[in-house]
Amino acid sequence: MSRISLEGQVAIVTGAARGLGRTYALDLAAHGAAVVVNDLPGGGAGTVVDEIGSAGGRAIAVERDIVDPEGARAVVEAATGLGRLGILVNNAGMLRNGRFEELTAEKIRDILAVHLAGAFFVTQPAFAAMRDVGYGRIVNVSSNTSFGMAGLVNYAAAKAGVLGLTTSLAQEGAPHGIAVNSVLPNGTSTIMDDDPIPGFEDDTRFVAAFQGVAHRFEPERTAALVTFLASPACPASGEHFSSLGGRFARVLYAVTEGWMSPAGAPAGADDVAEHFAEIADAGRIALLPTSIRDEFELVARSLASDTRA
Repeated sequence: MSRISLEGQVAIVTGAARGLGRTYALDLAAHGAAVVVNDLPGGGAGTVVDEIGSAGGRAIAVERDIVDPEGARAVVEAATGLGRLGILVNNAGMLRNGRFEELTAEKIRDILAVHLAGAFFVTQPAFAAMRDVGYGRIVNVSSNTSFGMAGLVNYAAAKAGVLGLTTSLAQEGAPHGIAVNSVLPNGTSTIMDDDPIPGFEDDTRFVAAFQGVAHRFEPERTAALVTFLASPACPASGEHFSSLGGRFARVLYAVTEGWMSPAGAPAGADDVAEHFAEIADAGRIALLPTSIRDEFELVARSLASDTRA
């Protein structure tokens, strides 16, 4: 028997009809959660429900568009109708790829609407339900694309926004027993078949890195991290974790020691140029911030102890 049990909890997984979302739904159900499988109308959520049922689990399909706040609320209402909502996995997503100068307003808005606004719309009513019972686990699906990737600027920007959602929402959730974390998964998925990344095949270094190891990037290899973060056993909140090829790792923001300008007149551009190597030196890390307060306190201490004229 697994040490990680989700018995007695209801989980929502958005975008769960295929790919990564499907694997999350199946694994959460395998660990005892009743799962609300959400996807667009006609997207195949019912097939995943059948898979869960065949394995002895419990699930329902809710085919609503979470970009619509009313649709998002309907997903949460269906979940609370099943029992105590304890888990939300914000996974819904799509691609609208293109080189930056060729991105249309529609492609930009569509990506931000699904990945970022949609996560807000589902999380708001889910957060309220979790707050009322004093417990919850929210797992936001970001992407290592947020580290940077040409041809995916709109997607990367939206996924970076998910990281900000996670860190700030974790602080609001802490008094109510709600933990919020992000995963940055990467697994082979049909989403890439729908909208290829421009120039991807020409990136020989990137493509070569996958040769011979593609079998390590099945979506199923990413599910364990999501299930753990969704469980009572997870001690973390406001953190980000990568899941890539069977390797799991924490992803951090870091602030360097930098350079403190002297008291008196503000620093000028020439001063910044003179000290830029010191400012950018990643070998001198001063802080791994978990909130805006951390950096303010660091600088305030430095200023208080600064004896320079």
